[in-house]
Amino acid sequence: MHDIPQERPNEPRLRPRLRRGALMTSAILTFGIGVAACGAGPSSPGIAIRSSTTTTTAVTSSTCLNALTQAPSTNAGAPGPLLPTTDPFYKWSESLAHDEPGTILRTRAVAFAQGAKTTQLLYVTTDELGCRTISVVTVFQPLDESDSAATRIFSYQTSYDALGAQCDPSYTLEAGTEGESGFIMSFVTAGDTVIMSDYQGEDAAYGVGQLSGYETLDAIRAAERWLGVPEVSTPVGMLGYSGGAVATEFASELARTYAPHLDIVGVAEGGIPVDLFHNLTYIDTPDSSWTGQIPSYLDGLARGFDVRDLDSYFTPQGIAVANADQTQCSGTFAGLTTEQLFKSKYQDIEKIPIFVRAFDKQIMSRSGTPRGPLFIGNGLSDSIGDGVTVTQDVQELAYTYCHRGVPVEFHVYNGLDHDQAGTPFFAEGQAFLTQRFENLPFQNGCADIGPGNSIAPIPVPAS
Repeated sequence: MHDIPQERPNEPRLRPRLRRGALMTSAILTFGIGVAACGAGPSSPGIAIRSSTTTTTAVTSSTCLNALTQAPSTNAGAPGPLLPTTDPFYKWSESLAHDEPGTILRTRAVAFAQGAKTTQLLYVTTDELGCRTISVVTVFQPLDESDSAATRIFSYQTSYDALGAQCDPSYTLEAGTEGESGFIMSFVTAGDTVIMSDYQGEDAAYGVGQLSGYETLDAIRAAERWLGVPEVSTPVGMLGYSGGAVATEFASELARTYAPHLDIVGVAEGGIPVDLFHNLTYIDTPDSSWTGQIPSYLDGLARGFDVRDLDSYFTPQGIAVANADQTQCSGTFAGLTTEQLFKSKYQDIEKIPIFVRAFDKQIMSRSGTPRGPLFIGNGLSDSIGDGVTVTQDVQELAYTYCHRGVPVEFHVYNGLDHDQAGTPFFAEGQAFLTQRFENLPFQNGCADIGPGNSIAPIPVPAS
């Protein structure tokens, strides 16, 4: 029998958010999570709309608010939206110390598709260290929704896996490069309001769980405030696959304590990286097509936790890859292994305290327990997983939640890799959420879910 991690309350991380120039610079050889104060951390779910104007402001430094550190970008005179790095809509210079999570700072209408009224909201949220920060959510409302129709919110966390701001959903949607408009509109035409947030935040902290969970929940709060609907009685369904599953899962874990008034009626998540150490071990071979995720994971965690000394662990090749990766979408570089990236004395990253602390914090099920019900799906194309996520880890996640009393339906897509398994997952996840919105009975599959791998945290080695 596996030990089941116990639910614990959300502990705000109140270390100050330091401003950075280049991420790979100073040599800080120790790492602490949750140290000093940063002003207001995560708080109770009161929401206010602060401003709905489109007044632009310049970015200035503050303790907990900083701009994306990306290479300068312009649109070279071409038509279309500005990149988030140059678009004033994404910037906010005033203090956020007295703003509750979910507060709307600015709004704008954007063109998307016929049949949807599309609005973007700049809203207040919380980062990995408990500091106030900002993000953007795009809200798609049905045009033909009758006044008597009850609002239902579909929160879709797309797997944008960004290290560069050009990958943010709010930008790709406005630029016309978002390839998921059909999926979005399938919900909109069914009468649902769809929201899609830039849940990795203004620093594009790829793979950082608690941050993406906070930002997902606050996007829902902001959208409900914008729509004028009550938190306690507006049904919300969440769905995410792969990178989107990180935000979806952590939002479901954190909701009880961080956003307890939200009426989350169902959560669908698939292709789930439950334990990052297990995932990195799985893909850390030249034969894997997913090795580009290794520097992306590390860079994302460094951004989320304000770690600035990665170059002290890396080889010259590792430093060059990490620096080049910082303005890309993730997985840009192929054929990489930790042997190439890390100096010889750091080859076993499970013995490096900085990584153990950060990776342990990202193990799913340790930040809380979803209300449920949950639909969980994962591919299995070899003896371990779908090529990038470990299927037995996902089964253990489902098993853990079952033993905490959460109703779960768990599907393994045998013979399908990570990309292929997305097809049945999206079809079944959409059907699952439609049933939850219609308040149909849920068939709890926990009786058939056995234990998987241990996802217990690794003991932190001595510094």
